[in-house]
Amino acid sequence: MDLNLNAILLLLVAFQLFFIAIFSLTNKKGKRTSNLLLGTFFLILAINATDILLQIHNVWSFFPLFLLLDDSFLLLFGPLIYLYTLSCVDQNFTLAKKKWVHFIPFAICLLGLLIFYFLEGAPIEYALETISKANLPKGAILFVIMAYLHGGIYLWLSKRVLTLYDKAMKDYHSNLARINLDWLHFMINSFIGLWLLGVLLTVVPYTSYRPYVNSILFGFIVFLFYFINRAIFKALKSSELLSGNPFSTLSKKKYSGSTLSANKQNAFKEALVFQMEIKKCYLNPDLTLNDLAKILDLPPKELSQIINQSFKKHFFDFVNSYRIDEAKKLLMDTKNTMTIQEVMYSVGFSSKSSFNTIFKKKTNQTPSQFRLSSAVQ
Repeated sequence: MDLNLNAILLLLVAFQLFFIAIFSLTNKKGKRTSNLLLGTFFLILAINATDILLQIHNVWSFFPLFLLLDDSFLLLFGPLIYLYTLSCVDQNFTLAKKKWVHFIPFAICLLGLLIFYFLEGAPIEYALETISKANLPKGAILFVIMAYLHGGIYLWLSKRVLTLYDKAMKDYHSNLARINLDWLHFMINSFIGLWLLGVLLTVVPYTSYRPYVNSILFGFIVFLFYFINRAIFKALKSSELLSGNPFSTLSKKKYSGSTLSANKQNAFKEALVFQMEIKKCYLNPDLTLNDLAKILDLPPKELSQIINQSFKKHFFDFVNSYRIDEAKKLLMDTKNTMTIQEVMYSVGFSSKSSFNTIFKKKTNQTPSQFRLSSAVQ
């Protein structure tokens, strides 16, 4: 078997994928359900990479059933990613019976392929040859398109889950750096990239751009290799995938059934301002909605309602606006010898990137530029 660069990279990637899949499936840290879903995803991705390698060298002819069954895995990728995302953002997530509905299309497809394979007289060799030569009948092409559309819908749903979760976290936390959502966003975006490259690999052979298939395949493999080494090991080594408010609360209508009167809201608004301006609760870098609610002896949901309706802000923006104002005072003080990093920590920030981003958003200047302009004035 002549090994070209694509084949060598595929061998390496397939090995990594199998290793990561086994690691995830046997990993006892973090959420067991999340690890199982992620491990299964990488296992079928490893099988898919192996299938591509076999097709490159026509080795599939020794085991034609493998190539056929691998096609049904297209209907597994989307549901696995979506359920994995849900399991990360929902502390109470379980693989209940209703969750298995997502795998019905895969089960139907798998059953159909098995019937086709074991049906006496089925032209297996001809079917495999048409697949390898990109000469599929219209019905098969329609199936592939539907399969990729199926995966695309689930990827969109996964992104939507993360978007909702991001918004909800701003209602509960003043410091998102320690919640660490970025890696999960990176994973979902990477899955989208792999999906797009997979679509190209499927479509391009039927166009005039067929000579570029190997280049696209090379890009697919390199992207997959980068993704594995950049994100997965870091994610799997974490003892906790994500922490925060269960996703199930995000789907409920905000403040439904609230009994918070206008007078009570105004009273607690004044108490809240007192805690922020006089007691300076925002200096606590780990301040959460629950912490502040305990200080005010108020249910967290009612405190969130007061902040959202009275100040037109999320809890995250509300707290950090005080931190930025305090930082501005310190940076404007010419007698203050603190470094910018010391100012950052003193006002309640624990992430330099988060501090710089929020500060520039509020002032249209970086902390360094603000200090310099204040000194000039």
